[in-house]
Amino acid sequence: MLFGLPPARQLRAAGGLALAAAGLLVAGAFVNSRAVQQVAAPTEQLPQVDAAAKDRERAADWVARQVAGIVGCDAPVCALLAGQIEPSRLLPLRGQEEVLNADVVVVTPALGELFGPGLEPVTAEEPLATVGSIRIVQVTPQGAGTFAKALERDKRDRRDAGRELLANPRLAATPQATRQLAGGEVDARILVSLAALAASHKLYIREFEDGGRDPREVPYRTVEISSVDGAEPTSASVSGIIRFLEAQESRFHPIEVNIARPVDAVSTILRIRYTAPSPTGSLSS
Repeated sequence: MLFGLPPARQLRAAGGLALAAAGLLVAGAFVNSRAVQQVAAPTEQLPQVDAAAKDRERAADWVARQVAGIVGCDAPVCALLAGQIEPSRLLPLRGQEEVLNADVVVVTPALGELFGPGLEPVTAEEPLATVGSIRIVQVTPQGAGTFAKALERDKRDRRDAGRELLANPRLAATPQATRQLAGGEVDARILVSLAALAASHKLYIREFEDGGRDPREVPYRTVEISSVDGAEPTSASVSGIIRFLEAQESRFHPIEVNIARPVDAVSTILRIRYTAPSPTGSLSS
């Protein structure tokens, strides 16, 4: 892209013109106006270009850390993901018919303009995440309508399972986490894992994370446990729990299970995180 003269050279050039032809104020003003126009037009576009690039980087980072399965993307996003996930999981999208071969699509403004409303019948209405102008959406090969019905059944199952967990005397939670469990806002894989762990441990749930804007539609996929058997979790005290979770079959295998210390926590926590998107039907199968 041509930007014309650098601003410093423009100022020096304008000063030289003023000294050489002090009487030609109109001509000098015209020259300066043209110089400003040459620089101002592309400069106004730079923040937009930078913002779009940052959105793509942030979206690619989110996908690399959170998503399992095949990722459909346009060329710039696929290029960013190429060094972060297995090449076999990348699906560069050139036509709308390829979308159904993906599990998740990173819908940039360019991709949205290319496909238009054609994505709506085969993707979930609620995005898994929104990064600036980019939406990360789940592909629904069965059709958006059928998926919505399956999601509704799953919400009821999650709500029932969450309330059953809250009735377990070996499990307690903060008021917010209690509401989330009772409201069916927690991923089924977490509910199953908590039920299994509570069979032999006393647990206190600090919070749930990584949900969508509407966690009933995109449930929370991370749980933070601040107390195990009445004590702060440590690598040694929860090593058995970690081994148990890491030994699970792929459907219930977390992408993260470790000890962490969040900046807003007073002690260490056990964090368990599952991939996006959340499966439906896990509690009824």
